[in-house]
Amino acid sequence: MDNEDFLMRQIKSFAQGFGMVLGKKGQVKTEVIYDQKQNQNGKNYTDLEDLLLHHKYEAAIKYVYAQKFNLSNEEYVKLGEWLINKLEKYSDTNADQLLEFKNNLQKVERKSNLH
Repeated sequence: MDNEDFLMRQIKSFAQGFGMVLGKKGQVKTEVIYDQKQNQNGKNYTDLEDLLLHHKYEAAIKYVYAQKFNLSNEEYVKLGEWLINKLEKYSDTNADQLLEFKNNLQKVERKSNLH
């Protein structure tokens, strides 16, 4: 279970690397390189998961809106649809906000399908 949690993997990796450095005192220098991969979904998904974990649904929607110019339309729509699927599972999601977000995402999707 610990291997599934990003933070626990990072701590474990750091501790192993630190142990290797300390264990080789006086020997040839060792370079420890840490894997920078946060998870398979990437930073946007990790950031959104964190917002959802803390029930910051409006902030999660705003986060996706902010990615509009950082991502291709296809990636943006995919990220938005992923968030919609997540938000629909929470009973305390603001239904009006979610509907507005869905409508705005559909507009982007329709524009990208026209071109």
